[in-house]
Amino acid sequence: MNTPAHTAQAPTAWRKSSYSTGTGNCVEVAPAAGGVVIRHSKHPTAGTITFGFADWKSFIHEVQNGPNSTNSAVTVTRSGTDTLVRSLHTGVELRFDQAEWSAFVAGAIDGEFDLADRLTTTVN
Repeated sequence: MNTPAHTAQAPTAWRKSSYSTGTGNCVEVAPAAGGVVIRHSKHPTAGTITFGFADWKSFIHEVQNGPNSTNSAVTVTRSGTDTLVRSLHTGVELRFDQAEWSAFVAGAIDGEFDLADRLTTTVN
């Protein structure tokens, strides 16, 4: 059973793409009970966006296949060179610059964030 995107528990450990620079400006991802959470490492107080397992899998598929897609958890759009990820459940919007988003996309393409299948058996 999937947990709705807006009700997952607090994350357990933050990770970023291996393509991210050492400056700490990146998309951070963490498994959480019932799903996966993202935040902006440079602006952690800007909020988090939480995905249920099915929504995360759909989001990663969309990230791997190009911007400006929509799924049932978030919208992903461009604003100039920035990428905006906006939660459809909470309205939280995270803005990533080109380097930050490109690093996340490269990691997603390499399978670094294919977490949903592993989380169903590892997170309580």
